[in-house]
Amino acid sequence: MRRSRAKGSYKFILLACCSLAIFQSCSKSSAPLNSANVSFVNGCLSASSIGVKANNTSISGATDISFLGNSGYRYVTAGTDVYLTFYTGTGPFTSRTENIAPSDNYSAFIGGTVSNPFYLFTLDDLTPPERGMAKVRFVNLSPDNINESVAANDTLVAQGIATNTISSFYQVAQGSYFMSAFDPGSSKTTISGDSLAFVAGKIYTVMLTGTLADSGTTSGLMLTVVHNN
Repeated sequence: MRRSRAKGSYKFILLACCSLAIFQSCSKSSAPLNSANVSFVNGCLSASSIGVKANNTSISGATDISFLGNSGYRYVTAGTDVYLTFYTGTGPFTSRTENIAPSDNYSAFIGGTVSNPFYLFTLDDLTPPERGMAKVRFVNLSPDNINESVAANDTLVAQGIATNTISSFYQVAQGSYFMSAFDPGSSKTTISGDSLAFVAGKIYTVMLTGTLADSGTTSGLMLTVVHNN
């Protein structure tokens, strides 16, 4: 009799555990249907904070993006001609329609100035790098018309990155690097370099913002790292 009760209790506990596991699995959050992931990046001078709307609806987590900051990847309903609007506290300052495919990953960069903004929208390749490697790309959001080249520990890794353009991803071995940017055609262009640590398996974007006229301030030419994963 005791064995029968014990056996029955065991079945009950097992059933309860299975039911709990099923419930927990069903309750996990998942991406909304027909959505894509979009990261919004503020590299726009004189825009201390920006927000973004898709088809005139505010995007959750993309309403107060500080200068040099980013929203991380946010869900945006996919579709053709998705109307993206960027705004500051004084109202909208640029907008554009984009074709956004479900489940894809994108980045939307705002550069230049509020009175003359640059808008760069790109598909993000987030496939992992090779073992022991990281992936990095470079985006030029400076209004100074700089033809950017980038070196890592004195080794040239990218060149010809014009204003409002972005490079493809490059693979680099994990480790610490001193990243420096320059314009081969202008000896007067001075860009503050920075020591960066790249971790294997991680994906990065290195963003150039600012102007030479504002050297010594946060609006001067500088490099900022955006983590893509």
